[in-house]
Amino acid sequence: MIPRSAALLLAIHGLPGSAEVRDLRAFFQQRCAVCHGQDGSGRGPNGARLGGGSLAVPRGEGKPPETDRVGSVLDGKGAMPGFRRQLSEAEARRLVEAVLPKLNARRKP
Repeated sequence: MIPRSAALLLAIHGLPGSAEVRDLRAFFQQRCAVCHGQDGSGRGPNGARLGGGSLAVPRGEGKPPETDRVGSVLDGKGAMPGFRRQLSEAEARRLVEAVLPKLNARRKP
């Protein structure tokens, strides 16, 4: 497991400005997967728990509203850094509404 301070440095160091973020899947893989896993499950390739939780939230009861998830991406939550300097609100919304569901769909049942 990567120490939180190292994960935060990886997430923050050398990030492109918002105008440079084009491929949100690549952004996820570079900035989010270190804690949330390549597939958003919160687990690494060997199945070990990573620092971030699972992003695979089932539809319906218990699912946070999309605005809450967008806010978490932009402003951070707990140990997770915010990405407001790297993503516009529209990009964060696309990440939550388009990229994360596709990651979850690719996960094995």
